[in-house]
Amino acid sequence: QESEYLDKHGKYTPCRNCMPGQELSKDCGDDGGGDAQCVACPPRKFKDSWGHHGCKPCLSCTLINRVQKSNCTATTNAVCGECLPGFYRKARISGQLDWECIPCTKQTPSSERQCTCQYRTNLVKVAVPTVPPQDTALLALTSSALVIIVLVLLALSIIYCKRFWKSQCQRGEPMPAVLPLLLP
Repeated sequence: QESEYLDKHGKYTPCRNCMPGQELSKDCGDDGGGDAQCVACPPRKFKDSWGHHGCKPCLSCTLINRVQKSNCTATTNAVCGECLPGFYRKARISGQLDWECIPCTKQTPSSERQCTCQYRTNLVKVAVPTVPPQDTALLALTSSALVIIVLVLLALSIIYCKRFWKSQCQRGEPMPAVLPLLLP
């Protein structure tokens, strides 16, 4: 069975049960894992009961847009509270509320109290830094100068290539197929 292993005497033996906060060091059951030991749950995982089963991932309240009331420990899952400001729980057709909170929009019904203005007072307005006009003018001047330099270098490269290929042709060497396109 999935909760037994075949020991060295050929006898089916129940897997070791670990206490809450611990799991087996390797899978046990279906004929394997008899030498597994109990080890602590890894970070961000928990196990709240005795047994040979593994630790489960902790609930992340921020991923479902909820306030975290208590942290996840090795023996307990995190506990989430109400929706964060600016989010609400949408009711399904069956009448049950979704576990995940969704963002408020202009189309959100006014009956959602988390989305009304009186509950948005704790939102913080973030100031966006502005660039002084002197810095903007300097940036424009520098960018223009760089563009002019690149264009001059490109023109010089084309002139050099034309002269180089022209001198090659006068020596009697075959002209590459691309050269007639460059020469006037």
